[in-house]
Amino acid sequence: MPYAIINKIRMHYEVSGEGAPLLLINGLSAPAANFAPQVRAFAPRFKVVTFDNRGVGESDLPPEAIYTTVQMADDAAALLRHLKIARAHVLGTSMGGTIAQELALRHPRLVRSLVLACTWIEGDARFLQTLEAWVALAYRVPVEERYRHVLYPWIFSPEFLGQKEAVEQVFQRTMAYPHQTKAEAIERQARGIVAWNGTRTKRVRGIRVPTLVLVGRDDILTPPAFSKALAKAVGRRARVSVLPGGHGFFVEQADLFNRTVLRFLEAIRSK
Repeated sequence: MPYAIINKIRMHYEVSGEGAPLLLINGLSAPAANFAPQVRAFAPRFKVVTFDNRGVGESDLPPEAIYTTVQMADDAAALLRHLKIARAHVLGTSMGGTIAQELALRHPRLVRSLVLACTWIEGDARFLQTLEAWVALAYRVPVEERYRHVLYPWIFSPEFLGQKEAVEQVFQRTMAYPHQTKAEAIERQARGIVAWNGTRTKRVRGIRVPTLVLVGRDDILTPPAFSKALAKAVGRRARVSVLPGGHGFFVEQADLFNRTVLRFLEAIRSK
């Protein structure tokens, strides 16, 4: 399991496959291990880089009160440079999508294209209050209940929640992971999300690379309107595609999600 010292913290990362580099950035509290279905799909065609954001998984839990989006984007940039990757396609889900936006703004030479999934440029009051509730419950609710009764109703669609066996499989895989995210890390990342929210609405027009914005049709956390607003803010280089599923549509509809991403990346590679 490779590690690197990135911006004074020990960061866990993995590299799979060969080809054009593709960096995957995960969301709030989510470890790189959650991208396993994407790695399996992308590694035959791309050099896939995954990593645990600061505070998550096997990366260090630094003591500062907030993990800013800028800080986490700089972590991603430093990892690419550590790996001697001059330019990469970048895919970010949820909070990872905001990190990807910031990476493209702060380190444009490192980014070949963007896939921004179930993410936002400016969340509304319900979104921000939901984050506050998640942080409070992270300190009070056992991990098992946190997933079953707090996160899943928000991140999965009604159709998927009705598939008891599929939900149970996701739950068992999640609980089998030995490095569960601590409440402190959830709070510090969430503070970063709140501080960043709405601050880049005008600046993202500076993104100069092909951008695919993906969202689940039944996403109630970051609904399709958020993605459409993001694509509009980026401008002519961005297009939106709405797929079946909720906020976690890349889990619910992994095969469809992966095919959609691959079509986008292959179209860029063929130009």
